[in-house]
Amino acid sequence: MKPAVFFVLRAMDLPSKLKKRRVIHILTALDQGRLFTLQAYHTRQQLVQLRKDRSFQCPACKSPVLLKVGTTKIPHFAHLQQFSCTPGGEPETALHLLGKSSLASFFNDNTIPVHVEQYLSPIKQRPDLLVKKTAIEIQCSPLPAEQVVKRSQGYTKMGLHAIWIRGIETVPDKGLGIVQIRPFEKAMFRSAPLYPHLLQFNPKQSLFVYYSNLFYIHANRWIGKVSLLPLAEQVFPFAVPKIITMEEYRQAISLMRIEKNKYIRSQLLAKNRMRNPFWRLSYELRLDKEAIPPIFGLPFAGGHLFLEHPLIWQLKTALMIESGKPVETLLADQLVKTAPCGIDMALPLQVLSAYETLYRNSRSACFSEVVDISYHLLAKAWEN
Repeated sequence: MKPAVFFVLRAMDLPSKLKKRRVIHILTALDQGRLFTLQAYHTRQQLVQLRKDRSFQCPACKSPVLLKVGTTKIPHFAHLQQFSCTPGGEPETALHLLGKSSLASFFNDNTIPVHVEQYLSPIKQRPDLLVKKTAIEIQCSPLPAEQVVKRSQGYTKMGLHAIWIRGIETVPDKGLGIVQIRPFEKAMFRSAPLYPHLLQFNPKQSLFVYYSNLFYIHANRWIGKVSLLPLAEQVFPFAVPKIITMEEYRQAISLMRIEKNKYIRSQLLAKNRMRNPFWRLSYELRLDKEAIPPIFGLPFAGGHLFLEHPLIWQLKTALMIESGKPVETLLADQLVKTAPCGIDMALPLQVLSAYETLYRNSRSACFSEVVDISYHLLAKAWEN
């Protein structure tokens, strides 16, 4: 008969008192010099006895930690008081602890070797999970995007591949629609640069949530497809989403058209019109500002590489074409706002070139044919 599983699947916020003390909670500790990791198969009775018989230390700072065996959170180790423990030096929510425990059990159940919170002394970092050559971070709370990049670079120096998983409390409705993605979540993107996806996990429901087929709109607003995958059906390396269908792409175009019209209405009220990109571009291209052709503002693979509304960078591309200048002029002369430094400039050029192909075809083709061409370009980028 299997022992009763003690872990309680109810995630609660840490008490404010603990947050103020910045108590560090971990699932792995040193037991007489050896790493000991709390597992889902440990019963309450076993853990209570362990707490009586043994003493534990933090693997990173070597300070004493206490084995907590309560009734509202999953079992965990906590520093006895505030210590300057460099790795993981922020208090963890119960959601984070549960996420690490659930995924660790997933790897163990699939006989995939996993190390929980293994301290990597050369870079002074402790990934939530270390699986083969992959460092997995489960991020439940917001943090600066620069921290995501810095920690990923640290793992790269160790010859590890970093995978970030966004820990979430609620599960969104599946299907295509408007999604909110903040800068630190964008830094967690997986897959190829032109068609990335955001991997999320809800440990309460043992459910992976994918944001894929992402088309950038403005600020934190994106068009994307929400897909759900139960933990029991997940694989490793983690499953990747498929390209949207033509019907879904047409739906994305309709959503983008709504967003484009909202943007245009906001720009019509602009005061300094001579410096306003929308007014200036519309004038130079001789377009009716209240009836912008549908070729402008299309959802485009890799559009997130530009930190501008799709309508703006596509109008700028058209102006280059109509002026007889190569589209790479936009990049060479810094006429478009691109994503953070360090990006391979061949990628935004690839996007501009693809849009140039679409724009030139729009002169002799009806819009439905343009949509077909646009989807073909999307599928081509996906394949590459």
